[in-house]
Amino acid sequence: MVRCLLYKHTVQITPYLYFKGDCELALAFYEACGLGKVRELRRYAGTPMAERAGPAWHDKVLHSYFEGPGLRLYASDGPDSEPMKGCAIFIESEAADRAQTLFLALSAGGRITVPFKKQFWGEHYGNFTDQFGVQWALSSKTLGQ
Repeated sequence: MVRCLLYKHTVQITPYLYFKGDCELALAFYEACGLGKVRELRRYAGTPMAERAGPAWHDKVLHSYFEGPGLRLYASDGPDSEPMKGCAIFIESEAADRAQTLFLALSAGGRITVPFKKQFWGEHYGNFTDQFGVQWALSSKTLGQ
């Protein structure tokens, strides 16, 4: 039997998104959608990683921290990064009108898998892959409250 020691200390579980060169554009898009702001951004230039990645990656994002109300994530570019698979960033909102507006903004230019609407289980829900390959899901109990 394996005992998990994770809960002996306070932890924070935070998504880390990897991009193949579009990290800064993605973060600017998420900021424009109202998700939050970039709080920290480091580039490859001037680091030991610059040599490994090559000159084309000098201005790319080595590491960034993005934060907004109820959202915290890290993101970076990497020449060997792969798009998200089998995971989505799930946003639950009590303000359904805001959830619908956010769904429309974030999904612009992406691929909607499930349109945001009332589902058979009673909640409004939708999911999509945004234009940068990040998968999202939004949910709200009721619309118009």
